[in-house]
Amino acid sequence: MKTLVVLFILGFNLTASADYSDSDPIGYYSEGILKNGVRLPDQGPGFMKLFLHRNRAWGTREMVDAITKTTLQMDRLFPRFDRLQVGDISQEGGGPVTDLHSSHQHGLDVDLTYYRINKIEQSPTEIKGFEELMVIRGKISKNFDSARNWKFLKELHKHGQVQRIFVDPVIKKEICRYARLLKESALFLEVLRSLRPYPNHQEHMHVRLKCPTEAKECRLQEDPPAGSGCNL
Repeated sequence: MKTLVVLFILGFNLTASADYSDSDPIGYYSEGILKNGVRLPDQGPGFMKLFLHRNRAWGTREMVDAITKTTLQMDRLFPRFDRLQVGDISQEGGGPVTDLHSSHQHGLDVDLTYYRINKIEQSPTEIKGFEELMVIRGKISKNFDSARNWKFLKELHKHGQVQRIFVDPVIKKEICRYARLLKESALFLEVLRSLRPYPNHQEHMHVRLKCPTEAKECRLQEDPPAGSGCNL
């Protein structure tokens, strides 16, 4: 009986994996569709999905893997802390989501909150948007957890082919400061390079992944300029 159960589980996993790998981003981040998208669960180790009413939890296999693998590691390192709170990825099938985004069209963009010192999580039933600003009157909030946000960014680069991460310019400066404090600026140059200062990202970061190698109809954005960009 145990053998049959194990074989059944293995068979299920293999079938799920085969379907799972068929997700295909087509077009560009701001002009595309998502074929056979993978739905991020409402919650899991180290993460929770926000804005469930929007049905924008659909991404590529690579995107869902990047989120779940990174947050699993964060959960192991920081148990009993606030989980990563995940905003919009794409809608099922991709396509325009013009009420809030010009991109998020083919499963390779996702909005994520920043980690907080007070560990408070936003309610998943909130419908208005991200609740807490991490930049207030041009200064970093005391509730911004520099240590965990920096660790998350490094882990994300391990588990996902990051193209860009849009953040508020003040947050970019804070991450640069913290990396210099740890003497890690040179070691994690590519992580810092991926952080692109962009307005209206005081309460969330916007992570963009590269087109998967096998996604022949996915149009890749040019790489960010060379260097850490920490001379802001």
